[in-house]
Amino acid sequence: MNLIVLPLLLSSLAAPNVVLITVDTLRADHLGAYGFERNTTPNLDRLAAKSLLFEDMLCEQPQTGPSLIAMHASRLPRVTGAIRNGVPMPDGTPTTAMIFATAGYETAAIVSNWNLKPKLSNLQQGFAHYDADFGTGRFGKERHEMTADVVTNRALAWLAARDSARPMFFWVHYMDPHAPYLSKRGFADQLGQNDGKKRVDPPEERYQTEVAFVDQQIQRLLDALPKEDTYIVFTADHGEGLGEHGEWGHSRYLYQTTMHVPLLIHGPGIEAGRSKAPVRGVDIAPTLLNFAGIAPPASMIGVDLRRHPPESDTPRIVETYGGEVPRDEKVRETLATRPPQRQSIILSGWKLIANGDGQIELYNLAEDPGEERNLAADFPEKRDALLQQLNAWHEQTPRNQSTAKDLSEADLQRLEANGYL
Repeated sequence: MNLIVLPLLLSSLAAPNVVLITVDTLRADHLGAYGFERNTTPNLDRLAAKSLLFEDMLCEQPQTGPSLIAMHASRLPRVTGAIRNGVPMPDGTPTTAMIFATAGYETAAIVSNWNLKPKLSNLQQGFAHYDADFGTGRFGKERHEMTADVVTNRALAWLAARDSARPMFFWVHYMDPHAPYLSKRGFADQLGQNDGKKRVDPPEERYQTEVAFVDQQIQRLLDALPKEDTYIVFTADHGEGLGEHGEWGHSRYLYQTTMHVPLLIHGPGIEAGRSKAPVRGVDIAPTLLNFAGIAPPASMIGVDLRRHPPESDTPRIVETYGGEVPRDEKVRETLATRPPQRQSIILSGWKLIANGDGQIELYNLAEDPGEERNLAADFPEKRDALLQQLNAWHEQTPRNQSTAKDLSEADLQRLEANGYL
């Protein structure tokens, strides 16, 4: 692994703390800072007001494992082979944690999704402390996730015990508001949902209470972080379909509901404001490393969003292979060779989706952000030009094959509980 570490990291006085906070299944359009009408995220909205907010951030794939592996490795899912949940990245793939550890940083992660277990993701590499122990529930079985309050409690405990003489790279991943959406008590008044009912029934409203709950718990974490020489990056692994396009959940489709996620950057020297730059998940790792003066390795394809955000005419190509993890190992091996279910290219406000059945969709996101009017037949030249560019990328970008291995019955049960089988 060819890593370049600049000399300034030899001194803890010169090296800042770097904190990455990610939330599972969080749509950008459900934060007040992104225009949501209900008061779901008062704490994150306050952070957004003093941060650089990116309005057009896309995840690399609407699935937890592939998205977060791409985020930490700054490599496409098809390149690492981690194209589905439960498929780990290869050993030795350079990641943020590995590089920060080499630079002398104290590295730690608290994660709360079963797909981030070491065996299923391999993201533990480089972390001196990788907390993926979800505790036990009834009958002594390990829980399939940690709720946001438990995640924050674990994070605060690590912060209190850490070696404060060294700079830290700290990643905290929250599972809420992932399905099944559970109504969190105490948020009905805040969200304007208190209409006399004893409980919140619609799933989209239960989802909103979970967003409010994780916002509350993130504030506890923010309050505990060092106030000086600390950079904070906040984002999500993917969004969530809440009935739009007939989709509940994520993984199969490439609409903005599951692709568009929030992104806030806060820290020394970062001027508050909003950016329309077309950014994506692979840009996170180079940005985190450059906060600390570390040059990303050549394997990382993203850009430093602080100094070199993408130009407005930068194309972004995403794809999905389906999120379910088959129970049968032979089926898992077969799926590793199959083509993507869907691919999409987004360029200068236009979005084309190529479906595996040959159907083409074309949307003008500026005029139709809900992707309700398919313009493929109305703009054949635009459709064909984007499709040609997508096909050229597909032919020129290598795809490596990997597959989930050694999944125990406990793994399969927890994945099923989260809707991944």
